[in-house]
Amino acid sequence: MLLLLTYEPEQGKLNRTMSLQQFIQEQVLQPRLTKQQVLVVYDPDGRFRELCLEMATDKRTVVDSTESSITSRAEAIIALGQLGSHEIEQLLVYVPATKPLEDEDKQKDPFALYWACGAVFPDGDGDNYLDLCLKAKPDHATQVRAVFAQDPNPSFAVIDAIGGGLSWPNLRALLKVESTRDILFALLVPSEQQQAALKGSEAWVSEAKALLNASIGLSLKTRGKTWSAIGDELWRYVLFSEFVFDLPQALPADLHDVPRADVAAKPLIEDMCERLRSDRRTQSTYIERAESIEAELDLPNLCGHMADLGRRDTFPFEERTFLQRAVEALARDDTDKVKAILGRHAQSVWTGKGESLAQWDLIRAAFTLMESCQDNDRLLSEHARSMD
Repeated sequence: MLLLLTYEPEQGKLNRTMSLQQFIQEQVLQPRLTKQQVLVVYDPDGRFRELCLEMATDKRTVVDSTESSITSRAEAIIALGQLGSHEIEQLLVYVPATKPLEDEDKQKDPFALYWACGAVFPDGDGDNYLDLCLKAKPDHATQVRAVFAQDPNPSFAVIDAIGGGLSWPNLRALLKVESTRDILFALLVPSEQQQAALKGSEAWVSEAKALLNASIGLSLKTRGKTWSAIGDELWRYVLFSEFVFDLPQALPADLHDVPRADVAAKPLIEDMCERLRSDRRTQSTYIERAESIEAELDLPNLCGHMADLGRRDTFPFEERTFLQRAVEALARDDTDKVKAILGRHAQSVWTGKGESLAQWDLIRAAFTLMESCQDNDRLLSEHARSMD
């Protein structure tokens, strides 16, 4: 593993860039363990085995099923019991196999129960190796893709060597963060201290323009040199880009001229949006920004008629559309459709808001009642046949 070290005279100290291994450990796997306590890592190529093993601590057990499935199953059961008795805090199970997708395959997988009660990796397209590398090196996307074009399975050291040295010294010093990913996040939702630091200097503005262009393709239109002006444009660009990436059908003509990111920036855009929505410290800001941008772009009128808005509800009008689809499915007695919608949007940032919360609770209650009625109908039919 190659670790890049550089000296920055401006700060007078040694800086340490985050390696790809550290990025995967700290930014991908650790948050899932923190949230769910149990994580199953499926890795048919054996790429992540060592970094998983290194995550073991006194309070975190790592079970490696590489050598023996039987032994590791026993170890996992013991560890799960220790988790329940609070002897440990987290359990990571490493499985050198492909993640099962079909229910039948899951039933055959002895480690699927840990996935069911916790989290899993990979989980979605954003967890493929290329996307992980793009997230770790967001301002070197072209170089990362060039490396993958030559070798679909480059080593961690090769990825770490891309873009050697640190950039954006003023932004790093003012925001007190290191990675490009964290700089972008701080520009979206700066703390009070970070806002004060940005207000006290203009040296960061040219760096911000270069960083935004290099990492997500945003060419700032504003001539303002304040965080407020740049932040407004950045928020609109990021949220609208995620909306377009997720849209399964053509964008209305009235929205064609709204700036949005190229598909190369999709992993980073989706990662930032998900982070903004899932972090309780930034949820309220996300909601305010999304509501404002939705109104500014008139999205409900321009896109509200669309039957399929994708899987992500970036904006609140999408959640209302999904709610309407659920009501229509209930009216058709289409329980499978209702179940799919409820499952997809159970954790949505919008479903917990006032009236929406009550409406979704009503949908769940109606769905439960419908399922109970269908189950009782089947039991009644079976009982009637047994009486014949």
